[in-house]
Amino acid sequence: MSSTAMVMALSASAAERQGAAGEQRAERRQEGQQGDDGAAPAAAVTEAKASDGWLGNLGIRIIYENAVGMGTFTTTGDAAQPYWNMSYSIRPSYTIDKALKMKVGARFDFDHNVVENYASGNTVPNELQFYDIRLYFQQGSIVSVKTDAFGPVNAETGERSAVFDLGYTLQVFLPTSKASQISNKIMGLGLSATSTFSPTNWLSLSYAFGVTKNFNRYTQQALDTSNFSAPLPSRAGGVEQLADGLVALGGSNLEWALSHDMALGFAFPVGLGDMGLTIGWTYFQNYTYANNVKDEFASVYAQAGRGYTDLMRGVFEVSWDPIPQFGIALGWLVDQTPKTSDNEDFRFPWWDTTNGADNRQTFYLDLVATF
Repeated sequence: MSSTAMVMALSASAAERQGAAGEQRAERRQEGQQGDDGAAPAAAVTEAKASDGWLGNLGIRIIYENAVGMGTFTTTGDAAQPYWNMSYSIRPSYTIDKALKMKVGARFDFDHNVVENYASGNTVPNELQFYDIRLYFQQGSIVSVKTDAFGPVNAETGERSAVFDLGYTLQVFLPTSKASQISNKIMGLGLSATSTFSPTNWLSLSYAFGVTKNFNRYTQQALDTSNFSAPLPSRAGGVEQLADGLVALGGSNLEWALSHDMALGFAFPVGLGDMGLTIGWTYFQNYTYANNVKDEFASVYAQAGRGYTDLMRGVFEVSWDPIPQFGIALGWLVDQTPKTSDNEDFRFPWWDTTNGADNRQTFYLDLVATF
C-alpha cells in the first residue's frame, strides 16, 4: 500500500478516537440510571413527566479535546516535531425507544492544529479541518440477557439490569473532510455490531466489529488541475491522467475497512460523582480498490491487486464525572502498526517504545457535556 494511502487511513481513523471512551462511559452512566425494564427510577419520575413528548427524547453530547503529541517533548534537534491539536465534536441524537436503546443521530467533528509544521497537516496557518459528517441509526439491545446473580444493580430500585447486551449501528458518512474530497469520495456506509458484558456495577467488557464500504468516483486519489496555478506533474499519455484536467496522485483509495474494538472499563464512586478507568485496544484492516493498470511506464516491480495495511490503537483513560451532565477525561492513545518496520517484533499497544518523535502517541484532556 502506498504511503499516501496509509496517511489517508490514519486521517480517516482520527475522528474515531475522538471521545470514544467518553461516549462509552456516558452510555454506561445512562444505563445505570434506568430501572430493570428501562424505565426511569422513582426519584426521576417528576422530572420525566416534565419532559414527556418528543422534546424529552432529544439529546446532545459536546466534546472539547486538547491533545499533545509525544514529539512535542523530543529534544533531538530536527527530529522534534511539536504537535498540539484542539478537537471539537457535536453529537445530537433522538431516542426512539429507551427499552431497546434505539436512536438516530449525527456527528460533526472538526479540529484545529495549533502548531505549524509538516506533521500538522495544515495547508494554511491555524486551519480548521472538518471530518466526514456521520448520520446513524443505532439499536443497542437486540439481544439482552438478565439474571438474578449478575448484572448492575440499580441504586434506587435494587433491581438488576442486563448482564449482556448485543446491538448494532448503521452509519452513513458524507464526504465533508479534505481527505474524502481528495479521494473523490461519494459516500461511505458502515455497519457495526457491539456486545457488552457487565457482571457488576464497576466492571464492563465490550467487543465491537465494524465494516465500512467507501464509494469513490475513481480508484485513485485525484486533483483538479484548475485549482492550481502551476501544472501538476504527470506523464504525457500516462495512466495518471484520468480525464481532461484531472490527475491521479498515485495513492489508491480505501474501499473496505474492518475494525475490531475491545474495551475493559472500571467504574467506582468517589463521593462527588463517579470515576472510571478505560483500557481499550482496536485493530484496523484497510483494503484499497483493486488496481490492475500497468502501462509501459510502470516499474517492473509494480504488482496489480489490492493494497492492504493494518493499524492498531491503544487507549488508556481515567475519567471523572462530578455531575451527570459533565465529565472530564485524561489519558493517552497510541496509533501505530502492530509490527516494527522490519516486521521482526510486535509493538507494545499502549505506549510508543520505538519512536516518540513521530507523534504516534498523544496525551489528551477531554471536557464532555451531555444533555
